[in-house]
Amino acid sequence: MRIVVFCLLLFASFPVLLGQNLRDYNDRMYQAYVNNEFPLWKEIIAEMDQEYEISNDKALLYDLCFAWYGYIGYLLNEEDNKAAKKELKKAENRAEELEALYSGRHDVLALRGAFVGYRIVISKFSALYLSRRALKYIHTAYESADTYFNCNIEMGSRYYYVPRFLGGSKQKAIPYYEKAVELLESSSLKTERSWLYINGVLMLANAYKETDRLDLACPLWKELLEYEPEAQWIRENMYSKCK
Repeated sequence: MRIVVFCLLLFASFPVLLGQNLRDYNDRMYQAYVNNEFPLWKEIIAEMDQEYEISNDKALLYDLCFAWYGYIGYLLNEEDNKAAKKELKKAENRAEELEALYSGRHDVLALRGAFVGYRIVISKFSALYLSRRALKYIHTAYESADTYFNCNIEMGSRYYYVPRFLGGSKQKAIPYYEKAVELLESSSLKTERSWLYINGVLMLANAYKETDRLDLACPLWKELLEYEPEAQWIRENMYSKCK
């Protein structure tokens, strides 16, 4: 009888524990992002993935896929394509599960488009047959919800990272990044301190810098440092260009 009671109590408390774990995962990812310790994300993702295997919780799966989105982006920025390819394969499998749960949902479609885009970055030749697939995901997401931040982020990235001969343009990317930041400024991602908020602002600032608009990039870097003074890498690697 004691075992039955214990199991029932454990089952009843599991959703609460899972909610606590989600906050803990997101807090840890945020701190790793702020402190420029992205390699820590690999072990956080492993923990999340292991817990999802047990819980099958949709909210955990959602956050897990976005965690992979950030981590793979970091690996590609570090030009570690081998590790990025390995993580992307696992991420795409989980993203397929997420898409099955949220069929046609705009933010999930945009995420799927981003993952296809990552595959193109890893292998430029794949653009010949994957570009149309990525665009379908991204455009469908944007057309169904152009007031959601990551739909605008991915539309911007669609122009920013695509070669010119395929229609790419850093200048055309900027209005989408601007809209994304506008949406992020009034979102819970800012008030709850999510890495996605800082990342979105940095994407816009970088687009300004790369199009010779340092006068617009500098105020964004300054705002981020006021928002999160511990992000020394933003101060040293970005805002230092403004002095």
